Parts: sequence; structure tokens; C-alpha cells
Amino acid sequence: MSMPTTRRVVTGLDANGKSIIIDDKVLTPANPLDPEGNPPTGPIPGFTNIAKTDGIPAKPQTPFVDYHGKKVGLVDQSGVFCRIVDFPAVGDAPDDANFMHLTHSVDFGVVLKGSIKLVLDNGEETIMNEGDVCVQRATNHAWKNVSKENCRMLFALVPAEPPKNEATGEVLEPTDTAHLKE
Repeated sequence: MSMPTTRRVVTGLDANGKSIIIDDKVLTPANPLDPEGNPPTGPIPGFTNIAKTDGIPAKPQTPFVDYHGKKVGLVDQSGVFCRIVDFPAVGDAPDDANFMHLTHSVDFGVVLKGSIKLVLDNGEETIMNEGDVCVQRATNHAWKNVSKENCRMLFALVPAEPPKNEATGEVLEPTDTAHLKE
């Protein structure tokens, strides 16, 4: 099943301080593992990288950088990242493409279409449906689309301090996602 496109409209200011549209483009979901940014196949989710801020607070007058189709990590510690992820329906089939991962970020995940299972490393699971929002606070988690329809989510990923194990004080290291950037 093909994944839907996303129209991204980016605004800015002209030299006289008037609002303008600086970019208006239709984006096709890309395979995050493909260096060419081709569409995904099989159980691999499609990433549509919408935008990234240049720091916090954002600097809206810096040039707009288009990250769509580029290999970037799940999170970028230098700014807030916004992306849409299309999760293919896998039902009960093995789903190694959507692995358990921990990032040093607070992620706001909004289910735009369909439903998806949120899985935590303690075995806790919950089904999230269209309109539901997950505030993922630097926890080890995975997303599994166990339905018969594709699921589309929007994520805003905000860099965060590394979480610590309260019992030991040990810093919880992020999952190695270098394969997404190579």
C-alpha cells in the first residue's frame, strides 16, 4: 500500500519584514535506511522530515534548511525536529523495522490516521487511536502497527537532558541509531 504525500508550506519574512511563502513542496515519505531517500517497502516506516529548528529558542530568520529525504538521526540535539511517520500495517508479522529505542528527547506523538500499539520496555502496551497524543519522555519504547491499515503519526521531537536510573544514578544511554545517518 502506498503512503500518502504531505504538502509542506514554509513561511518567512522578506527584506521589508513582510510575511512570504519561502517554500511550498509536496513531500513523499522516504525510507530512513536508504541513502537516496527512496520510498520505503515492506515493514519499513516512511519518514517525512518536515523541519528542524536551529536551536532553542528557534531562530526563524536563519535560512530554511530542507531535511526531507536526508539521512538524519531519530533526534537532533541542536533543535526541535518535526516529522511525519507512516507505519505500514504488519498485523501479527515480525516487525524488526520498528525497534525498541530510547532517545534523549521528549517526543509529542499525535496519531493522525489509524491506530498503533505503544510498547514499553517493562512490557506495558497500549493501543493509540486517531486523535490520541503520546508525550514520550525519554523512555525506551517501540511503535507496532498491528492493524490492517497504515498508521500516520506526527512527531515533534524536543532535545532533552539524558534520563537517569533513579535507583543507581546511571545515565540511560540512547539507542544507537547511526544506521539512520550513514
